[in-house]
Amino acid sequence: MVSPRKAVSGSGPKDKRSRLWSVIKWAVVSRMASLALGIVSNAVIDDYDASLGVFLPPAPSANSGQLSLLCSRLARGLAQVVVRWDAFYFVHIADSGYVYEQEHAFFPLLPLLMRLLARTVLAPLAALAGRQLALIVAGVAISNVSFVLAAGTIYRLGCATLRSERLAYIAALLYTVAPSNMFMTAVYTESLFAWLVFSALLLISRRKYLLASLCLAASSLCRSNGVMYSGFIVWDLIVRSDARDGSASSSGRRALLWQALKATVLVAISALGFIAFQAFGKRELCQQPIHSPAASARPYCESSLSTVYGFVQTEYWDIGFLRYYTLQQLPNFLLAAPMVVLSGAGLWAYAAHDPPRVATLGLRMRKRKLSAVQGVAAEEGAEAEAEIRATAAYFGDSLLPHMYFWAVLLGVAAATMHVQVITRFFSSVPAVFWFAAHVVASSLPPPAPGQRPATTTTAKAALKTPAVALAVVGYFAAYGLAGVVLFSNFFPPA
Repeated sequence: MVSPRKAVSGSGPKDKRSRLWSVIKWAVVSRMASLALGIVSNAVIDDYDASLGVFLPPAPSANSGQLSLLCSRLARGLAQVVVRWDAFYFVHIADSGYVYEQEHAFFPLLPLLMRLLARTVLAPLAALAGRQLALIVAGVAISNVSFVLAAGTIYRLGCATLRSERLAYIAALLYTVAPSNMFMTAVYTESLFAWLVFSALLLISRRKYLLASLCLAASSLCRSNGVMYSGFIVWDLIVRSDARDGSASSSGRRALLWQALKATVLVAISALGFIAFQAFGKRELCQQPIHSPAASARPYCESSLSTVYGFVQTEYWDIGFLRYYTLQQLPNFLLAAPMVVLSGAGLWAYAAHDPPRVATLGLRMRKRKLSAVQGVAAEEGAEAEAEIRATAAYFGDSLLPHMYFWAVLLGVAAATMHVQVITRFFSSVPAVFWFAAHVVASSLPPPAPGQRPATTTTAKAALKTPAVALAVVGYFAAYGLAGVVLFSNFFPPA
C-alpha cells in the first residue's frame, strides 16, 4: 500500500485493488465476529422473548439420522441468533407467502431470494433440517454476502465521488463496523438494500443511467425508500445538465426537455418494484377481503392513489407525522440521538463551507481559493497539495446531491418514523460514512514522506485520534457491539 498522501492522486490500479481487497477482508471478518459474538451472547444470556421456539418446527427425532440431527441443531442455533423482530415476517413470507395484511409492510425481494436459494443451493439442507431452517440459513447467507459486496461498493463509490482514495478507504472501514451491525447480519433487508443502492449510485457516477435505474427498481422491491434514490438521476440529467446553461436558446430548451423526458422514464423504471408490489397487494387484499362485510372498506381498495404500504404502516405501526413524539418514547429518542447529532454536524459542516452553493442548488459557488494550496505545493511539493485536497474532499461539489438527500431523509426519519430505527435506516446513506471518515481523517497525522504503511495502519491510528474522532469511532463500534448482544437475545430496541 502507498501512503494516504500518494493514494489521493498518485496511486495506481494495483493500490486500488489492494485497498478494495482489504475492505472486503475486514467486511468478512466483521460478519464472522458479529455472528460469533451473537452466538456466545445467546448461549450465556436468557432470551427476553422465547417465541422463536413456537415459530420453528419441532426438532427431528433421534431416529432421523446423525447428519439430519447435526444440520438441524446447527441451523436452529443460528436461527436463535438471527431470527428476531422483523426477521419473523421475512421468514414467514418466504415460507408461506403474504398471508396477513400487516405483512405487506415488508417487501418481497429478500423472501423471494431466500426461497430461491433454499430450493436450489440449499436444497440438501432443506431435506435434512427442514424447509424453514433452510430459508433462515439462506436469509443469513444473502445478508452477509450482500454486506461484503456493499462494503466493496461503497469504497469504489467513495473513490469516484470523493476523489480521495484515503477518505473512501476510511469510510469503507467504518462501514464494516456500522452502528446497525447486527441488522446487517441477520435476516433483514439492510445489507441487500445498501448493496443495490450503492451499486446504483456508482453507476450514476459513471453515467450508466439505465443500469442504475434497474438497480433502483430492484431496491424498490426491497425497501420502500429505494425510489427516493432516483433523485440522483434527476440531479445528473437536469440540475447538473450542461443543457441547463443553454436553456435560453431554443436548441438549449429542446436539449433540456429531452433530458427531462429521459429522467422521467428512468425514474419510472426505478419505481417499478414498488409499483408492482403495491399492485400485487391490492389484488390480493381487495379481491379477497380479509374483513367482514360490516367492516369499513380499506382506502387502498377505493382509491388508486392510496397504497397498501402506506395504510399498513399507519394502521399497524402508527407511522405518521409527529405521532412518535410522546413522553414514553423519550428513551428511543435518546438512542437515536448520536446518529441525529452526527447527521446534523455533517450537514452543517458541508453547508457552512459554501452557503451560496447549498442555497442555490450549486448555481452560485464561492471562488475556489487555490492560491494557498498552490503556494504550499510550490514550496513543499505535490504531496502537500494532495494532502490538502484530501482533507477537503468531503466539501467537494460532487457531494452536493448527497447532502440534500441526507437532509431529506433526516427530516423524514425525525418527523414520521419510529426514530430509533434511524441507525439502520441510514446504513444505506453514503454521506454518513463519508462525514465520519472526514472527522477521523482530519485528525490523523500524515505519514512521513516516503512512508508506506500497511493497510491496517489507518484503522489502528484511529485509536489515537483526538476526542471528536475517537467519539465517532467509539460510537460506531460500541453501538454496533451492544446491538449484537441485545438483538441476539431478543432485547429491545429493534
